[in-house]
Amino acid sequence: MTTGEFSTDEWIDRLARALPDLAKAQEPYLREYQEHNPRVHFESGRRDGNLPAFPLDDLRILYARARHSHAFGEEKYYTALCAVLDPVRHNLRSHTTLAQIMSRIIGKDDFWIQILGSGNLTSLTDLIGGLMARADELPGGGFRAAATELNAFLDAAGEDVPGDLDVGYDVVLFHGLSLKEKFAIRDDMMIVPFKQAREFVDESVLEKIAPTDIKYNDRWSVGAVMKPFRWKPQFRRRGGEGTPDLYQPESFFQEAQEFLDLLAVSHGEPVVRLVAIHHCLNRSACRLLGQPHGHGSFYRGRSAHLFDPFRRPSKLLMETFTEARTAFENRKSERYRTVAPVIGRLAEALARDGQYAAEDKVLDLMISLERMFPPKDKGGISDQLQKSVADFLGGDDEAQSQMKEAVKHAYDVRSAIIHGPKDDKKRRLLEEKQKAFNAGFNLARQSLFKILRDGPS
Repeated sequence: MTTGEFSTDEWIDRLARALPDLAKAQEPYLREYQEHNPRVHFESGRRDGNLPAFPLDDLRILYARARHSHAFGEEKYYTALCAVLDPVRHNLRSHTTLAQIMSRIIGKDDFWIQILGSGNLTSLTDLIGGLMARADELPGGGFRAAATELNAFLDAAGEDVPGDLDVGYDVVLFHGLSLKEKFAIRDDMMIVPFKQAREFVDESVLEKIAPTDIKYNDRWSVGAVMKPFRWKPQFRRRGGEGTPDLYQPESFFQEAQEFLDLLAVSHGEPVVRLVAIHHCLNRSACRLLGQPHGHGSFYRGRSAHLFDPFRRPSKLLMETFTEARTAFENRKSERYRTVAPVIGRLAEALARDGQYAAEDKVLDLMISLERMFPPKDKGGISDQLQKSVADFLGGDDEAQSQMKEAVKHAYDVRSAIIHGPKDDKKRRLLEEKQKAFNAGFNLARQSLFKILRDGPS
């Protein structure tokens, strides 16, 4: 591909030929720098503990010292390194995108790189360090592949970046169910175990909102709902300019919460949002651009304090996942809108905590049943609910009798909660709150999903 006198193919070829020579020339300098400035680098997000990260920060510092060696009287020491570093800098600068924004002053390599809502002052040597770090991740021919990827980032109007490095995600982390693989919620939305989100989500976010004990387990109790988007950086001469970031993921966060509520109700387990995170980018993409891996703002879930990193959560079941997904797909229907408050309330009931959690759960349950089966008369509400639930769910005489008894028991416990332990019967009922909730919740769950499938009675 050629644009005017600039050929991207030739630009990539020159970089692919020059970078191996630079990698070889910088080895003794990097080794000596690290001997005098010892640090252990480990990749954020890696759990193996054996693979040290590529020393990108050290390399950026080394390049900067070489560039400004005249200021420190070190020109002679860095002569051999600069002899191979400078041609790479000049070749980078020749790219149309960078040539348009770079200063004409020799040696002034700084420019502004804007990624979504944030930006940094960057230099050509930062990009060179990024090319080195990215090539280190790739199999044979890594320098050519890294240069090709960088060119795709520099070409704002061009094709997508190879390897989908220009794909980022908005993410909602949750706990409450354990999953081992990725499941599609819809074409542009998925649910994955946390280990599959690590390439985009810094564990530091999780550690900020979860107990310190989180670092001592394998995050098997944490999952992620993710929605992809494509992005490309803006390269500018200075900050404070450019196109504003118009992409806002708030609607996704609301949708993710709706799906997690459905997942909680379908499984009968609390599924609680830990944190919602804007703009999670691919770690390798940030590295290639010489930038720290980051993300946009994040919002802690109001029930994140319930997170117990050592509790073994129930496994996500395909049948109940499918049930929740089908309901989610139809959430624009009138049928769904009618029972949407019930979904949220039942999910909230499962996650209740505090001194009155057991009482609140029963009240949530009975409110939900009355919303799904509104009593037609003012009196005899318990009897009306019993008959409505049993008639709607069906079954033989014994099954219907058990349903009616479960609804009656839950209603009686509700009355004892509201009116207090006035007699022995109500005192006994107040000891049976969890039993009443469990049996009643099962009926409410069945009723809810039948309404979503078939419509109300």
